[in-house]
Amino acid sequence: MQKLGQRKKPKLLPKRKCNLSVNIALTGTPGTGKTSLSSKLNHDLVSINDFYSEISNGKDEEGNWLIDLEKLNRVINVKIHSNTIFEGHVSHFLTNIDKIIVLRCHPNELKERLALRDYRSEKIKENMEAEALNIIAEEAIENYGEVKVLELDTSNITIEESIEKLKNIINGNIKSDKRIDYSEVIMDWY
Repeated sequence: MQKLGQRKKPKLLPKRKCNLSVNIALTGTPGTGKTSLSSKLNHDLVSINDFYSEISNGKDEEGNWLIDLEKLNRVINVKIHSNTIFEGHVSHFLTNIDKIIVLRCHPNELKERLALRDYRSEKIKENMEAEALNIIAEEAIENYGEVKVLELDTSNITIEESIEKLKNIINGNIKSDKRIDYSEVIMDWY
């Protein structure tokens, strides 16, 4: 029986080294590995974080950026890019993306990662709940459909293993596994 958070080994396709000219949104809840992984890939990189002041309506009382999705798409024009990774937890809201990869992480592991970053307990809980409820994956599927959205669980693998899997997903060597669902973990919290 497969335990929660464990995934079956991905089905490998014949190995290809094609770098098709595609634009990829690398998204996920904070702490899933977007910045760490995207910086190690051989693609041009656009970090959405670098544009927060231009794509937002300021910050709320807690200091969180209030992202305006229309501004996001006006400021970051995907069409002028080729073979580019757009990294950030709202990158799945960009238009004209060819492939969306949602990084996932078991909420308990996510809690540890965010605590190491000195996140406030309220913010940790908010991100754990978002991950358990599959918020970003569901938003990506709603915007782009099942076929374009792939998921990679970074919970129990090293950065190196994550990079290798991510490269294989980008190059089309690994088919997407079934959707990751951490919703049952919420029952343990109450």
